[in-house]
Amino acid sequence: MTIIDLKTHPVTGWKQTVIDNYAFLPYWWIRGVTSQSRQALMSQELDKILATEKTRLLGYISDRGDLLGFAQMHRLEWDTNHFGFEIWRLDHLGAWDTARQSTVAKDLVQGSLQVAHEQGCQNLQARIPIDNLSAIHALESSGFQTMEIQTIWIFNLTKSPIPPKANPHLVRDFEPTDTEALIKLARTVYAPIPHRSHVDPHLSPKAGNELWVEWIRNACSGQLADHIAVAESNGEIIGYSTMKYHSDHDGFCNARIAELGLGAMAPNFRNRGIVTDVVIHNLEWLEHRQADFCFVGTQGNNIPPQRVWLKVGFKPAMMRLTLHYWTND
Repeated sequence: MTIIDLKTHPVTGWKQTVIDNYAFLPYWWIRGVTSQSRQALMSQELDKILATEKTRLLGYISDRGDLLGFAQMHRLEWDTNHFGFEIWRLDHLGAWDTARQSTVAKDLVQGSLQVAHEQGCQNLQARIPIDNLSAIHALESSGFQTMEIQTIWIFNLTKSPIPPKANPHLVRDFEPTDTEALIKLARTVYAPIPHRSHVDPHLSPKAGNELWVEWIRNACSGQLADHIAVAESNGEIIGYSTMKYHSDHDGFCNARIAELGLGAMAPNFRNRGIVTDVVIHNLEWLEHRQADFCFVGTQGNNIPPQRVWLKVGFKPAMMRLTLHYWTND
């Protein structure tokens, strides 16, 4: 067997082999997305990786020359700049030869770690569906540690009615003048959340908290959000919910899809149905644009928002693990 760099030494038909055999293509967990769309989205993703410098594509080649698995990783530029050291993420790790699945996955992990060392990477992260057990076992046996379990929930706008708001007078669309108030709120409300940046002892708690501030700042600028629902009471900003609208991914997907991002509510205004209302406000915005699906994720032990999503009509769709490897350990 050989681990090769598919970007510099591509084997014939490697991309189609990945698309045909990898079980976790984009949106594999949304039933309304066709297999043709998933394949088209994966093809587009692989093309972007080939055209981007700080990415790597590894392939496991058998003695007969067959591609039996692949791994894809890229530099997390934003995280690297925020935390001040080199951070990469393993986005895909697939092994499809049943007889050698464990071996293929382990060798691909070792190849990924070698790339990490060559790139001066101090923290290599992995985000893996819990269904991909061979990958998870290979990561754990190589020294990766689980930092969080994420749950992904989905709302089907084509089948589920959007419930009415309980406090419609308190919720409105974002205005640019709201930015500083949203940043101020973000700086104070996220510390208790069991996020990977909080539970990893290698990461500074202060830098972890500021991550949310940068996220909402970039959402307000339009970089990380296309719509923000804002809750306001007596002239005071008390909450928000951001959303990124992917639409049909430039025509590659047969469904129009959106993703809820960052949400927050001032402690004194929780448990009044206002958090539910800002989520509903974003769904109403999507309904006007004839969207099909909206999904959202959080840590599995972050229970309050999941109760909100269940109340609105979201349903659990899938779970994934975030794992960290530190090269200096």
